[in-house]
Amino acid sequence: MAYCKACGVELRQGARFCDMCGTKVEKICPSCGEVLRDQAKFCDLCGVKLPLTELVSAPKTVKGSVCAGRLHTVALRTDGTLLATGDNQFGQCEVSDWTDIVAVAAGKYHTVGVRADGTVVTAGDGSFGQCDVEDWTDIVAVAAGDKHTVGLRTDGTVVAAGRDSSGKCDLGAWRGIVAIAAGMEHTLGLTQDGAVVAAGDGLFGSCAVGNWSNIASIAAGHIHTIGVRRDGRVVEADGFVAPGVTDWTDIAAVAVSPFHTVGLKTDGSVLASGDIQYGQCDVDQWTEITAVAAGERHTVALKADGTVVAAGDNEAGQCAVADWKLW
Repeated sequence: MAYCKACGVELRQGARFCDMCGTKVEKICPSCGEVLRDQAKFCDLCGVKLPLTELVSAPKTVKGSVCAGRLHTVALRTDGTLLATGDNQFGQCEVSDWTDIVAVAAGKYHTVGVRADGTVVTAGDGSFGQCDVEDWTDIVAVAAGDKHTVGLRTDGTVVAAGRDSSGKCDLGAWRGIVAIAAGMEHTLGLTQDGAVVAAGDGLFGSCAVGNWSNIASIAAGHIHTIGVRRDGRVVEADGFVAPGVTDWTDIAAVAVSPFHTVGLKTDGSVLASGDIQYGQCDVDQWTEITAVAAGERHTVALKADGTVVAAGDNEAGQCAVADWKLW
């Protein structure tokens, strides 16, 4: 039970104000909205671990990373600047003047970056409103879908911009989120307790994640969803885009495109499943990999020495990363 600090009256479950004296209730579970007991270690209603006053925070030291859009590739250097190559039809590769970036994501035809101060910058196609993020603040991570952009705030809430015909931007009720992912017509959120929430069309079952648990990371393709459990096993919503991934073990992270899935193993090797038409799954010889990304027809990876490797279609120059060095 919880009691009003001003008058001592017992508070109703979920109350925002005391019924007796009107005092605002300040201790609310950010995951479910339950009134919290003083000194509580876990929420009595949903069981989430507390405190969650700041669920996620911007990195103190920027780590190099890579991301991939449909036909372009972007890399974040440890000095907070970016490299980009590939299709630039909409200006999605015009990021060379960005500075103080701590996180980056690539959508189909746009690129999104998070600055160290929690604001967001975009480049590329914004015709559906996916680049209307100039008023976002306190952002620590972003995800970019085909026609929408999602931002994760430090308090575990989520914002979105762009085309919302499927409800994939209807995320205002989400709480306690620690990671996000964006597909073609769906959005995913990973909660602190390892559950996954989804919004959007759920084409071919891509939003069927309600029974997932103990999830450590998530990834969203066009019409499929991948989760990595804390034990390194993989779960999938939709079973035909990337056959065999549920047999993978010792997985540290995954990346997905519309047609293939890439898994980074804890030993630095890489697995891939799905479309092989352009050689995007020719990754079995890669070693010492620390991060992976998947474009529509190419795969990109960051090596432990700060160099970048790529496989697959290079029609637009999206695999021209041989001379990249991120630190």
